[in-house]
Amino acid sequence: MVCPKGITILATVLLCSLTAGKAQATDSAAAWGADLRLRVVDLNRIPTEAARTWPENRFLRVRSRLWGSYQITPQLSCSARLVNEWREYGHDKGTNNYQSLDEVVLDNLYIDLDNLFNHRLNLRIGRQDLTYGTGKILRIGTPLDSSRTYYFNAVKASLHLDSLQADFLALQVAAEDELAIHSRDRPLLEGDENGGGLYIKNNRFPSVPQEYYYFYKHEQRAANLNLHTVGLRFMPKFSEQLTANLEMAKQAGHRQHETSAGGELLDLSLFYRLPPWRRLNSRLDLSYYYLSGDDPHSRTDEAWQPLWARYPQYMSYTMVRAQVPHFAAWSNISMPSTGLVVDITSRLKLATRLALVYAPEEGPGGGHKKGTLFVCRLAYTINKKWRANFHLEVMDPDDYYSVSHGHGHYSHFELRHRF
Repeated sequence: MVCPKGITILATVLLCSLTAGKAQATDSAAAWGADLRLRVVDLNRIPTEAARTWPENRFLRVRSRLWGSYQITPQLSCSARLVNEWREYGHDKGTNNYQSLDEVVLDNLYIDLDNLFNHRLNLRIGRQDLTYGTGKILRIGTPLDSSRTYYFNAVKASLHLDSLQADFLALQVAAEDELAIHSRDRPLLEGDENGGGLYIKNNRFPSVPQEYYYFYKHEQRAANLNLHTVGLRFMPKFSEQLTANLEMAKQAGHRQHETSAGGELLDLSLFYRLPPWRRLNSRLDLSYYYLSGDDPHSRTDEAWQPLWARYPQYMSYTMVRAQVPHFAAWSNISMPSTGLVVDITSRLKLATRLALVYAPEEGPGGGHKKGTLFVCRLAYTINKKWRANFHLEVMDPDDYYSVSHGHGHYSHFELRHRF
């Protein structure tokens, strides 16, 4: 188990002691920056598994971040980042604990020790962001603050052996941030989580890159969970135009009172890069995503547990909310889909996806069809410092849900500025 305070104190002490030697370093050893995100969100009538729909709501999210790094020696560096976000709701939110402007979160604070043991080993110790594969296993440690932060309190050791890289991980995230400045007790998780594992990237065969992983996770909840997950991923390259992605994973473990738990994942995609047409570069994909659901008539919990991947997978903010009362708890999904990405210009990109969303196990409405989902995103790079995107989703719910009121939708408009 990783102690978040211990990791942070260690990183802070090293940060301060190393920065004390700044006078001996060149000006190029230090770097800093900042970014600002403005997002206006509009949603209405999204069905949920809690026998209700999300009511109409519009709100503004303003996130600001300030970061800095310092290269002490060629092998040793330290980095930190501060985050603040506030939100303003257009309709009654009840208790809006993001209305305050004064909570500041230290969402990155780590040291890097690189090129150890003849350039074979790199270490990163402290609060850090982590992403592996397509993000179906490990992407976000703090899902309940909804993309304000992503961090893990972690130790990562990366071992490089010719065409193979093995990352050893120890992870911990608290339900609330113990290090928040002027804390507003904003929840990050339903309970503390810790775990770790091994992620291997094998590039020995360039035409078929491979990844293998094992993770252990412990969740502190009303029904504590101890879970083991093993999986593999293949990314074959058939030609310059045709590629694929195949990921499979299996879980085994138990909940409190010795209830067995274990789910399955299958993620399959075939990508085809279309011939250029009138200077348009585009890529088409056919995909299938499967996550097992829990059979209510068995004594085993067969539902897939999303580990550290509770965020908008397959670009869908609608499905994140549709899984309430367990926010972004991806499970019980059988989803064939097709997507198209078009680079309209070097600055303008369009991404769309049409999905038929089914459920292996029936829902509160008695059926297996969750509905038809359409996703569209238009992203524009204004210049080196400004970016914008518009995201739209429309869902036509079906008999899986016990309560629905016509088409549900989610949309946002976002501006990002990097200082």
